[in-house]
Amino acid sequence: MPVFISYRHMDRAHAININTRLMQANIKTYLDVLDPESQTTDDITGVITRNITECTHLLAVVSERTANSWWVPFEIGEATISNRRICSFKTGPAELPLYLDKWPKLRSDKDIELFIDAYRSEVTLKRSMSLESITGNDSLRSANRTNAERFHTDLKSRINRGF
Repeated sequence: MPVFISYRHMDRAHAININTRLMQANIKTYLDVLDPESQTTDDITGVITRNITECTHLLAVVSERTANSWWVPFEIGEATISNRRICSFKTGPAELPLYLDKWPKLRSDKDIELFIDAYRSEVTLKRSMSLESITGNDSLRSANRTNAERFHTDLKSRINRGF
């Protein structure tokens, strides 16, 4: 269940910090700056799409600089199409686009810890997404969609409560 970390390169330090924390929690991640293929390919869209497909979660680092990015919204769209678990990590004071209200908004290290707990809970309760659910039958896709909605709702609630 790897986590795809989406970010604008100006927000790389935040993305690397999140990546480090997730890896310390033994959660596999994908961060393009650590992927030699993404640095050398002529088909970056294909590489990004494939890596989102191989991940179960997408965590988007968003700031006022993200508004000028084509990639972060593209990556969120790709993750949405395949019912990935999606969260944003807000940096700075800027207001975020309303479409991000659908998913949990992380703002602090404590929220990252809540994300880690929710991630682990999915694994423990066997509600985690199998990568086969994308190409599987309608029942499997429906169960994945329901579990993704549950993940989002539960994590939003925990963030609002602060635990």
